Amino acid sequence: MSVLDPKSWETDTPRTLDGRAYPDRLREYEQYDDKILPFVRERRPIDFNGLLGAVGSQRLQAALYSWVDSAEWRGLIEPVPGVRPPAWVLGPIGRAQARAAARDAA
Repeated sequence: MSVLDPKSWETDTPRTLDGRAYPDRLREYEQYDDKILPFVRERRPIDFNGLLGAVGSQRLQAALYSWVDSAEWRGLIEPVPGVRPPAWVLGPIGRAQARAAARDAA
C-alpha cells in the first residue's frame, strides 16, 4: 500500500498519496477495532503471531489479516520499518485516539 494522504485521515474515505481510495470490502472489519486495537496499544510493537495469540477468539483470528489491512488504511496502526517478521505500532489516528481516551479517563 502507498503512503496515506494525511489530509484524508479521519474521513470516511482515506486515500493514498497516489489517489487510491479505501476499499469498501474492508469496511466490515472496522467493527473489530475495539477488540483488536488495544493489543497493539499494549504490546507495541506486535507482530502477526503476537496478535493471533492475543485475540484468542477464532472469529477474531479469522478476521485479523483483513483487519490489519483495514487498520493500516485508516491510520490506526502502521508497520515498523525494517522489522521482520512485520510488526505494527499505533499509527497517527490510533495515537490520537489513545491520547483522547487517556484525557477522558483522567
